[in-house]
Amino acid sequence: MTETDDLDQGSVSSLEDVRTGKTILDINVVPFEPITMGSGHVVAEKQSRLAKAILGRIQPEDVAQLREERANRVVTLTVLFYLWRGSSDVSDTRPVKDLDNLLKILLDVLGSGPQGLGLLESDSFIGELYASKQLVESEEEEGYRIVIEEYKDEEMLRTLKEFHSKKKTGPSQATTHDLPPS
Repeated sequence: MTETDDLDQGSVSSLEDVRTGKTILDINVVPFEPITMGSGHVVAEKQSRLAKAILGRIQPEDVAQLREERANRVVTLTVLFYLWRGSSDVSDTRPVKDLDNLLKILLDVLGSGPQGLGLLESDSFIGELYASKQLVESEEEEGYRIVIEEYKDEEMLRTLKEFHSKKKTGPSQATTHDLPPS
């Protein structure tokens, strides 16, 4: 067997382990102007508005379940940003927002950070990410479609759990078997 054969065989094995699973969440947050961080002013306020809009589309029991299970799964995140085209008499940057800036604030809100909803453990638990912008004709059509699906990759999940458990315990709480030999 050649080195190339080893690589090909490894690739096939990895592909067999990675499968998209069931849909966990599929919501439309419309009408709502998609938010970017902007120049850094009032970021917490923007995150809070987005979090409130998302929570308004999810049943409380579903939020609780998503939070409870977040560390036990890697996900595929699909986001469609519906951006209002605007009109010729209004100078507006809404239709030209950068995709990375749109994603940043959304990922912070979905995550478990200070302003986060806790629907995702962290960005590192996203195994696949699909994002696109689509122009819409009216402000009433503006917003988000957010889809979270299972991403089945047990090796990735084990790796993430191991990493995050070490991160939570920190170096000061290391056991003697974790210490290097003297």
